[in-house]
Amino acid sequence: MKAGLLLFFLSIATPVFAGEIETVLMVSIDALHPAALSQKTSPALERLMRSGRYTLEGRSVTPPQTLIAHTAMMTGLTPAQSGKQDNDWKPGQPQVTRETVFDLAKQRGFHTGYFYAKPKLGYLINAAVDEHALARDDGIDRAKAFLGKPGKRFVFLHLSGLEDEGADAGWLSEDYLDELTYIDTMLAPLLDDVAKRDRYLVLVTSDHAGHERLHGTLHPEDFKLPLILAASHPLPPLAPGVFPISELKRLLQDTLVAAER
Repeated sequence: MKAGLLLFFLSIATPVFAGEIETVLMVSIDALHPAALSQKTSPALERLMRSGRYTLEGRSVTPPQTLIAHTAMMTGLTPAQSGKQDNDWKPGQPQVTRETVFDLAKQRGFHTGYFYAKPKLGYLINAAVDEHALARDDGIDRAKAFLGKPGKRFVFLHLSGLEDEGADAGWLSEDYLDELTYIDTMLAPLLDDVAKRDRYLVLVTSDHAGHERLHGTLHPEDFKLPLILAASHPLPPLAPGVFPISELKRLLQDTLVAAER
């Protein structure tokens, strides 16, 4: 998606919101192939799609790997621009120096939380993150508790599990789809809780998909991902065509700005 087209579609419905957004929930479901989404496998996400806007034509970065893709997602920069072109990070090593979605949120008065299921995603913690935790098993609970506190709240929640099933049984296999159903069931109460709020925005996406029992390659299936947006007020349509994951930060910024008009 070209930036100009994105800005055009965000501007055709003014004002989009009648007041500033007070709750933002961003969810990255690691290794989610858009073809896996259905009423049977993921009813909560399907409801979110019907209530908001979505595209199944999201595209990851090259190479389509977890940390590289999440860095692009959070910084709005391609791997070449951000300098993050490897998929490894360990505690004690340098962390991100580029502005991220957390900086964007802090500039607008949000308290920020970051809960992630893979240690390497600790690379993306910076001074703009108020609360963070490696939370493979309790990320949803931590996100709900954080959002329940007073003040404007922004959470980035990373969920894992599909990548393991894809590698063991194959992408879009029965085991993979069962894992998606489990994730959807666990996520549903959090989505319902956010939907009860007056001014909210929810974004759900992924970092990459896979094919057969492989991922992170240059196979076209590995680049696929969905993007779902829902809010307390109507959203303008997404522009047609491919949505690069590096445009997500821009989309978030433009949506927040539109809400303040």
